[in-house]
Amino acid sequence: MTRTTRIIYTLLFLSISCLSTYASAMYWPWPLNGKVVNQSRLPVAVWDGEHGIYTLPAHSFSPKVLDIDHLYSSQNNRWCKIGLLKVQIDSKGNINQCECWVDNAGDACNSSPVVTEIKSSQAPKVAQAAQPASIPASSN
Repeated sequence: MTRTTRIIYTLLFLSISCLSTYASAMYWPWPLNGKVVNQSRLPVAVWDGEHGIYTLPAHSFSPKVLDIDHLYSSQNNRWCKIGLLKVQIDSKGNINQCECWVDNAGDACNSSPVVTEIKSSQAPKVAQAAQPASIPASSN
């Protein structure tokens, strides 16, 4: 292997390593990001790796700039892993189109932590989920 080839392979390896590390902490841009449409009369708790846990107001949807990863259900006290889906909460608070259910925000569908540094402890109580949104959401 020539010196130039080794340098190219080394640079390629370093680039891929940096990108894979960065990709685990970055969000997917629209239209590949997770989107939540809240048609209920109550705010819902959501989680993403960039902002942690916050609430999405009633009768609103998440803006295109946010990549929501998990949505909390007060009905079963679990988190819905969203992925590349648009998930809707109907007027009764039911979550439709859920990829899978996990116990904690930040968990992957196989229940292992996605990012251990960001993983939340317990799911928020209903009183926390009812607080005003900390990130403005677009309205219908």
